[in-house]
This record gives sequence, C-alpha cells and structure tokens, in this order.
Amino acid sequence: MALSMFLRSPACASRLQQQCMRFSTQSLARSSTPLIVPLKNITLLEAKKSTPILNSVRDFRTSMVRMSEEKAHDHAKLWVVEKLTAAVLVPLIPLGLLMPNKLFDSVLAILITAHSFWGLEAIAVDYARASVVGPVLAKLAVILVYLVSIATLGGLFYVIGHDVGIAGTVRQLWSVKSENRA
Repeated sequence: MALSMFLRSPACASRLQQQCMRFSTQSLARSSTPLIVPLKNITLLEAKKSTPILNSVRDFRTSMVRMSEEKAHDHAKLWVVEKLTAAVLVPLIPLGLLMPNKLFDSVLAILITAHSFWGLEAIAVDYARASVVGPVLAKLAVILVYLVSIATLGGLFYVIGHDVGIAGTVRQLWSVKSENRA
C-alpha cells in the first residue's frame, strides 16, 4: 500500500510517468514514430496490441479486485457500520446488565451476533482462501460461519424468550460459587 501511495505522489508521478512512457512506446519506435508519443495520440487498437507497461502501472492494485462485471461494493460503509456496532456495544453491555429486559437483551443479541459474524467472516475469508485450501473448503468455511452465526442468534433469542434472558444468564453465572471455597 505504501508503495502504491508513493507511486501516486506528485513527486514520483511525473518521473515515473516519463519512464513508463518511454518503455511503453518502445514497441512503437520500430514503426517510424518518435520514441515518446503522447498517450492520447495512441489509438486504442495500438494500445491493445502493444500492451504498454504504462497500463500495468495504472492497473496496479494492492488488493484483490473482482473479475466480474458487477458494480464494485463500497466496503468503507460496512467498515463504518462495524465500528459503530462495536462502539454501541461498549455502553450497551453494562446497561443491559444493570437493567435487564427483553428489549436490551434483543438488541444486545443482534449486535453481539453481527459483531462476531463480521470477525469470523474476516478470519474465514483471510485464512481459508481458495488459493490456499481450495475452492470447496473456502466456501465451506464461509458457510460454517453463516451457520454458527444463525445458531448463535437463534440460541440467544431462545434464551431471551423462554428463559431468564441474556442479562439474567450472566447474573446467574456470576452468582455460582465454588464448592472448594472455604
């Protein structure tokens, strides 16, 4: 990432652009054209034939890009939602424990499940890549994350609806005393 930011900086861009232009037009130099040809004068057909290095530098990316024709997703918005979820959980957990009710428990269940889903999904996508474990295991890892998240949310809603709730369960766990205590 730092390299791509450096390559895009104004100080480096002009010199790099000149070098790339020189390299990209070398194949055109054989056909009685000058060595340095402005990029806008090169027709699209000639650019496709010669595949200049300049296009490679322009298409340089530091992360995977989808190869399909779909519209690119904006992951910055999801990142903001993930951070807001984490920030809301900080006051909500103590508040839910201080005032146990179904509303706080339900919101807490949804936010905890969403927060853990995003974390587990990131782990599955990062460490169970198709290039490392194969396409079948990569998809199974993501499916497993979905199944675990659905089971977690269903289990938390069951505890909220048919038992003492999340806050009540945490209070009961805290009230358990050890028999070895003197």
